[in-house]
Amino acid sequence: MSHAVDPSNRVLIAGAGPVGLTMAALLVRRGVSVLVAEERSGIDPEPKASTFHAATLELLDHLDVTRSLIDLGLVADTYQHRDRDRGVVAEFDFGVLKEDTPYPFRLQCEQQRLCELLLEQLHAHPLAEVRFSTRLRSFDDDGSDVTAVLESADGVAVEQVAFLLGADGASSTVRDQLPVEFPGTTYEDRYLVFLTDYPFEDAFDDLSLVNYISDPQEFVVLLRAPRAWRVLFRAAPELSEEEARDPDFAQRRLHGVVPRDEDYNVLHTQLYRIHQRVADEFRIGRCLLIGDAAHINSPIGGMGMNNGIHDAFDLARVLPGVLAGDVDAAELDAWAARRRAVAQEYVQVITDRNSKALAETDEDTRRATQDELRATAQDPARAREWLLSSSMLQAAHAQKLLPYT
Repeated sequence: MSHAVDPSNRVLIAGAGPVGLTMAALLVRRGVSVLVAEERSGIDPEPKASTFHAATLELLDHLDVTRSLIDLGLVADTYQHRDRDRGVVAEFDFGVLKEDTPYPFRLQCEQQRLCELLLEQLHAHPLAEVRFSTRLRSFDDDGSDVTAVLESADGVAVEQVAFLLGADGASSTVRDQLPVEFPGTTYEDRYLVFLTDYPFEDAFDDLSLVNYISDPQEFVVLLRAPRAWRVLFRAAPELSEEEARDPDFAQRRLHGVVPRDEDYNVLHTQLYRIHQRVADEFRIGRCLLIGDAAHINSPIGGMGMNNGIHDAFDLARVLPGVLAGDVDAAELDAWAARRRAVAQEYVQVITDRNSKALAETDEDTRRATQDELRATAQDPARAREWLLSSSMLQAAHAQKLLPYT
C-alpha cells in the first residue's frame, strides 16, 4: 500500500535483513517515515548469523525485542576453545561481566527471529512500509533528495526520498552504484557449514553451546542454535559446490568429528567465501551504507551482524535530527568515520585473529596461543577484559554507543 508522506521526511532502506529492519524500527520510533525495499519475497530463511552479543542485546532492549529473543534462543553462559586432540583448552565464563551488563552471556538465536519480531512492529506502524519482491534498480542523488527506481511484479515505481540507506548486504546494489571502493582481502580457503540435529553434547564432556576447536589439519567450530548444531569447517579452494553438497562428502566430514554407526541427518549445507573488506566511504551525499554493505569480515567470533546493528543504532541518533533540521549534516560524516574505524580497527582485527588462531599449523605457536588463552580464562581480571572485547561492550562504550540515548 502506498503512503502519502512528505518526501523530505522519508528514508528508503534497501534490504530487509536484521540491519535494515533494525534501522527502520529505530527511525519510525523517532518520527521518520520509512520505506523498506527487499528483493526477496520475504525474510531470508537461510541460516546465517546466530549470535547476539551482550552489547547488541542492550541496544535491542530499546526496541523491546531482547526478552523475546532470549525466550526464542539459547543462553550461552560460557564458550570454549578446544583442541581436537587435547580437549578443552580454555573456558570463558561470561559471569565475570555481571557488573558490566544486564546480559552477561552470548545468545544463540537465528537472525531471522529478530527480523520476524521487527517486521511485526513495522507492519503495525503507520510510518513504515515494507515491500518484498521489490528490487532497487537505480537511484539519483541531486543533492536535495534521492529519486529511486524500484521494480516489482507490479511494474516500476519511482520514489522520492530524503536519504537512501544501503543495508543490502555484501553484494550491495547501493554500494555498487556509488563511487565507492570495497578494498580488503579474500581468504584463499572457504568455509563449509552443515546443520545437523545430532546431539554433540552427548559425545563431548562438558561441551559449551559455542566451541572453537583448533587443529592444524582441520579446525572445527561447533555452535548450538535452537534448531540444530552448526558445524563449520575450512574448505579447500578447489572444492566445488557440487562436491560440497554430495551426501557422502558431508558424512565423511561429520564422522571425522564424531564417528558413529549411522549417518548424520544433514538439515542444510552452505559453502561460502570469507572476506575482510571495508568500504572506503560509508556516506556519499544522501546515500549511506550500513551492515554488510559497508563492511564484511570473518564470521569467527560472531561480530558481523552485531556490528551492522550497531551501525544502525548509531545512525539513528543522528539522521532524524538531520531530517528535522536540528542537527548539521556534517554529523553524518562523523558517524561514518566512527563506524568505519570500528570496522577497521576493532572487528576486522579480532575476527582475523580468531580465524588465524584456529587454522595455525605450527605446533609451537599453537601451544603458546593455547597456553595464553588458558591463562587468560583462569584469571578473572584478564577474562573480564577479554570478554568485554569479544562481547563488543568495550567498543560500544568507547564509541559512546552505550549507554544508549
